[in-house]
Amino acid sequence: MPHTPAAAAPSTPAVSLWRDVWLLAVAQVLSGLGAAVIVTLLILNAQEHGGEDAGLAVAAVVIAAAVPTVLFAPITGRLADRFDSRLLLIVAGCIQIGACLLIPVLPGITGKIVAMALLFTGTAIAQPVRAALLPAMVTEEDLPRAGAIGQTASVIGPMGGPPVAGFAYLYGVDPTMRWAAIGFVSTIVLGLVLRTRRSERVTSSGASWRAEPRLPLDSLLKVTFLGTAAVVATVSVVNVVEVFFVRETLGASPGIFGVLTAMWPLGMVAGAWAQAKMAEKRDDGTLAVWLFVTLGATAVLIATLSSIGSAVWMVPIWLIAGSLNGADNVLITTLMGRRAAPEARGRVAAIMQAAIQGSLLVGYVIGGLSLEAGHTPRGIIMVAGSAGLIAVLTVLPWVRTTVRHVRREALAGAE
Repeated sequence: MPHTPAAAAPSTPAVSLWRDVWLLAVAQVLSGLGAAVIVTLLILNAQEHGGEDAGLAVAAVVIAAAVPTVLFAPITGRLADRFDSRLLLIVAGCIQIGACLLIPVLPGITGKIVAMALLFTGTAIAQPVRAALLPAMVTEEDLPRAGAIGQTASVIGPMGGPPVAGFAYLYGVDPTMRWAAIGFVSTIVLGLVLRTRRSERVTSSGASWRAEPRLPLDSLLKVTFLGTAAVVATVSVVNVVEVFFVRETLGASPGIFGVLTAMWPLGMVAGAWAQAKMAEKRDDGTLAVWLFVTLGATAVLIATLSSIGSAVWMVPIWLIAGSLNGADNVLITTLMGRRAAPEARGRVAAIMQAAIQGSLLVGYVIGGLSLEAGHTPRGIIMVAGSAGLIAVLTVLPWVRTTVRHVRREALAGAE
């Protein structure tokens, strides 16, 4: 299927700049490692010292990591499209480092959660900048492979962070958090060394933000973002319940919890590369439908998790589910790179991230409230997986209808 005119935009390079792709990947690994260490440490701390409110405390930690992306999406997207990417990366890195050093200083779990929200405000600034830079680094043919590299980088940090945090938790939370700040230096370095830059000046029209027309979102991207968000809102309940399921229901230690948590991102790496090969040869409609097939399979695996009696069985389930998640992310990255206008990629990326993070917030709240209501982790996981599958079956007809409409438009435009 022919892509939209945006795919042939002049900002696409004639030759892929793989140096910049790998630099971007290294920075994602290091900053992702630091963020994963901090989040896991605070989750373990909240679970152990939260007392009767432990469920809400864990939910508050994961919510604080997601709120900035949702809350500031209208701002960060426009920043990414209107200001120098180098400046934005440096500012984001400084915010991350400052917040990371502040967390150990503040007393009590509440203060630490507030500081962590500040840290992820820096992340909210950096994310749409990085997402908009990647399609500007490579040709359209190389975009799935570049997306797989970025996806691999984005999960190596979360993969290594939980085990590090799980074992470091026994030796002290505050010193480990100070060391984690080193990872965010990479965001500043990235801004200084990248050759690819976007939005080095304000748009030529010079219009104010309020005068800008509302961003028209491609119909296929719209259904992809909204449909994915609906599914994520159901299955993300597990993110809050997981620590209680592993440590209390299955009786695992903090170290084992960290290792098990790393299985999901490990699977994401394999899934991303397998999906990249398929994405290069398929049209956008096929990629959109396949995205929701993989989401449905993920929901089934989550429901299956509720039936296990030993932590060992969580390893293959989480590896397979993670591989499907990695495939999902490559599909979304490829669709966004192909179908979003180059000058609007920052805003489109922010919309996508806000939709996903907003749905995560819904899931986190439901998970925390479910635990507080006395429901068992096993029962919550079963319901979450089942609800995810129902969401996929509900959304899939809408997706297929949109795909047919887009294909008809493409054929009409080619005549």
